[in-house]
Amino acid sequence: MGLTTRLALSVVAAAWLSAPVVARANPYDISVRGLGRPATNSLTDPAVLRYRALTSELALSLAPRPLAPAETLGLSGFEFSLVSTLAGISSGEAYWQGQPGSPIIEGALPSHGSRAVPSALWVPSLHVRKGLPFSTEIGINGSYLAFSEMVNAGVEAKVALHESYFRYAPALSFRAAGSRLFGATDFGMITVEGDAMTSLAFGVGGMAQVTPYAGYGLMYAQIDHTVIDETPYKVLDANDQQGGPSGSLYSFPTLDWNENQHSRIFGGLRINVAMLELLYEFDFGMVGFNKKQLISHSFKLGLDV
Repeated sequence: MGLTTRLALSVVAAAWLSAPVVARANPYDISVRGLGRPATNSLTDPAVLRYRALTSELALSLAPRPLAPAETLGLSGFEFSLVSTLAGISSGEAYWQGQPGSPIIEGALPSHGSRAVPSALWVPSLHVRKGLPFSTEIGINGSYLAFSEMVNAGVEAKVALHESYFRYAPALSFRAAGSRLFGATDFGMITVEGDAMTSLAFGVGGMAQVTPYAGYGLMYAQIDHTVIDETPYKVLDANDQQGGPSGSLYSFPTLDWNENQHSRIFGGLRINVAMLELLYEFDFGMVGFNKKQLISHSFKLGLDV
């Protein structure tokens, strides 16, 4: 590659990186401007209620799921897996639809294809787990809100109290997980979760192992705010008054852990054939403050070595 070509490519790359973010926003990037401007920071403010509902459903959609039976991998165990999740949302609610000219998902804008809000979010993810001594294991994972710039990175740990040492006694374990969201421009999100689960493995034809499992989890989410500009242009002056007496810049309140408790019931089926692992998990989530019920389906393909 000649010097001229390299210089041309450098100029193109610099121009792309310096372009406004909106110009290259992805269809499912989330903007909270369509929730309206809160009049107060009270949790009963209508705009804050919409903000709380939207971020709660995102937390349940993106936070790391168990995606494994109660038993651990064992001291020498190592697992690498790919997961595809369809996470249901309340797409018909105002906090997902937004307002005319200011939708929640960027793809609803005419310039981005005038897409309808989907009934479920597609969340592909990558998981790595490692077995440790004393019936414990740790793992890391990363999930991606498809067609957006939002990525959720997580860690998890599991300890088994019983791992089917007796033939017909199910395994029992506890799992702790945490995650942080990257790429959202209007808010930040951190989640922590604790689960209790049980499972029982049995062989099929001497060639496969089938393991049904079920459990219950509690999740807490911390939602941090960022400053939002309600005007359609870039504000250079923090005291800009184009938005009225209060200015064009505003923010939603921080939503603390104790204000964002959610629960989920989950169950699944894992099939192991040699090192290959296939898994399906059903997840029934409930938003703590408004009792909205969300259903997700996850499909996992892994290598257990």
